[in-house]
Amino acid sequence: MKILIYNDKTGVRGGTETYINSIKKELEGRGFQVERLTIDVREFSDVTRSRFPQIHKFRDGLLYKKSVAKAIEAKLRTFTPDIIHINNNAYFTTTILKVANQHNIPAVQTIHDYRLIPKKGESVLASFIKKIRLNIVKKHSSHFISPSYKFEKILHARGIENVTYIQHYIELDQWISDEQPPREKRILYIGRLEVEKGIYVLLEAWRQIAHTLPDYQLLFIGEGGEAENLSEAIQKNNLQSQTKILPFMSQHDIKNYLYSSALIVVPSAYREMFGLIGLEAFACRIPVIASDVAGIPEWCIHEKTGLLVPMEKPEALAQAMPRILNDPAFAQQLTQQAHAFLLEAHDKQKALDILEKVYRNVVA
Repeated sequence: MKILIYNDKTGVRGGTETYINSIKKELEGRGFQVERLTIDVREFSDVTRSRFPQIHKFRDGLLYKKSVAKAIEAKLRTFTPDIIHINNNAYFTTTILKVANQHNIPAVQTIHDYRLIPKKGESVLASFIKKIRLNIVKKHSSHFISPSYKFEKILHARGIENVTYIQHYIELDQWISDEQPPREKRILYIGRLEVEKGIYVLLEAWRQIAHTLPDYQLLFIGEGGEAENLSEAIQKNNLQSQTKILPFMSQHDIKNYLYSSALIVVPSAYREMFGLIGLEAFACRIPVIASDVAGIPEWCIHEKTGLLVPMEKPEALAQAMPRILNDPAFAQQLTQQAHAFLLEAHDKQKALDILEKVYRNVVA
């Protein structure tokens, strides 16, 4: 079977790209022919350069775009897939699905975020775009894959029945280590430096308790559009002696920090579909605090595999951090239970078996 994996972003260090790279490698190991096609938003859309990005999102997401179609057609001439596996397709939804349908190629979509689903408080235009785009993918996609139980139920509630839950996984052999370095007095944030990731919620919580933990340091590890503003906020709150921003680093270095730090916080301030950093933390046996939102509670089970705090509530986060840092026995209990949960609930081979079954059923 020949599989074309499609997405609309390159150069993004996130869970979607990790997922795509892994399934490509694993499926090739199972005898499938797999190729990737990326229609980069920065090249084919003006959304990142325009003063009115919402207009371009509306146009690119809902209208057929010839330049995108030509790029897809060129790929199909050199690689004739039996199935197209779509990922992160917020911008060129109509185009990729129309091309797939014209060639009678079934399209499977893994939904990596909530961008198809309207949310409270957003603009009428944004909500309108999402509703139309959801109807398009509902009509023209052969099957959906959800990495979240909760999102699977949301899709069912919106009339989409052809959905399969497939758990996310990590490459365990790349994260588990026999070495156990001493835990230094460090709190970690690892991810994109963006408002929706909750970086300012974490900083405010840290401002409230940093003076009570004078030997501890908070590290932000990552890159993003808020890096400069975050640096200014750290200085404004006089936290520079206990707070540092480090650039995005290799997996090897991330792994070292996870094994040698005391706590990691996942303070998401938006609907996070999953959050692979949680599974990586479980593998490295570092305790986790995370926002109680969307798919996160499916892996951060409160007081079992980690601590949950309400989204965008720095006061609650400020109370949760010392609870773990000042109670080593409780921290160890959480990490032991989290590690066992990882091995049981997020097995790679089981996930790939289900994915392969979805492919074969859709093609058949």
